Amino acid sequence: MYKISFCTVCMNRLSYLEQTLPVNLIDNQDYENLEFILLDYNSFDGLESWVREHMQAYLETGKLIYYKTTTPVHFNRSHSKNLVHKLATGDLVCNIDADNYTGKGFAAYLNREFKNDDSIFLTAIDASGAREKCDVLGRICVKRTDFHNIGGYDERMTSYGFDDYDLANRLELNNVSRKLMESNPAYFDAISHSQAERINNDAVFINLKALLVNYLSPCSSDFVMLFTDGTFKRGIVIDIETYKFDRPLTEIQKAEMKFRFSLKDFWQEGRWQEHDSHISLYLREFLVQKLYFDQTKKCFLSQVEDTTSTFYQIVNQDFIERFIMFYSQSTNRIIMAQNVLEKRTIVNRSGFGKDVVYKNFDYQTPITV
Repeated sequence: MYKISFCTVCMNRLSYLEQTLPVNLIDNQDYENLEFILLDYNSFDGLESWVREHMQAYLETGKLIYYKTTTPVHFNRSHSKNLVHKLATGDLVCNIDADNYTGKGFAAYLNREFKNDDSIFLTAIDASGAREKCDVLGRICVKRTDFHNIGGYDERMTSYGFDDYDLANRLELNNVSRKLMESNPAYFDAISHSQAERINNDAVFINLKALLVNYLSPCSSDFVMLFTDGTFKRGIVIDIETYKFDRPLTEIQKAEMKFRFSLKDFWQEGRWQEHDSHISLYLREFLVQKLYFDQTKKCFLSQVEDTTSTFYQIVNQDFIERFIMFYSQSTNRIIMAQNVLEKRTIVNRSGFGKDVVYKNFDYQTPITV
């Protein structure tokens, strides 16, 4: 019998966890060699108090182990998942998002699958019954040694999306066979929630001051994200189905062809300054553009050589949330494509999941991971 670790990260997701965790504990109580590792990623929504009050019996038996880090300011998916997986002691480790129900007997099912073939990893990605439920696609179960051998999740992927796809790709590159999870509807049950709830703890969402857009053509627009720390990111978003490239596609662009919307080249990064009449954009300390606000048209105008650009500030919250989602996913997709093209199996060469945590409310004994 394998020792199994169910690994859950929670940052301000108590409303999910108080529904899923008690049910998951009961649904897997027939499997003795199982631990639930819960990482409190510096939540401020009462998670710690809830665990103290309602989960004490499971803490006393060791079935549930509670860790907390007080370091993070924003949610970092790859780092947080690496940290919780490093804290796990099971032979098999399985990511269980806070909004996920495991389904009854899920641990016993994992044990049977790996007893039958220990050269696999199990994933919900593209599994029948999970394709339309993106909230369960992060369910990846793998031997702990295989997880460590590839350096865990790629910590360059700080935002939402494709970190799990990339992990699966690199496991395969490292000769671990992908196996899709059994088509049991109970294994793919999750709490439904809005797009905003997926990203509302992310740095991009919290620190975005303004989103500007300049219409270029029916299939391309120039977006500028201004952040509260004085930095900006800028990129041209294109509609892959109709955009006409003026030069041969790069390998990254070819990989992006499967998605409807993509980035033409890459995200520029620089800093910005606000003045009385305009905004200055700098790249590598060089002033590259000034955006002057036109009080009549309620937009920013910029003149570069003979071209006048018109930037409008987007105020529709739904559009902003969808754009942040696009930014997060497209950024991670590019990293994933690079890993595939370079056949990179191992990431985070200098280490992964590094942090200081406290176990079961013992704040006198910090644990360096």
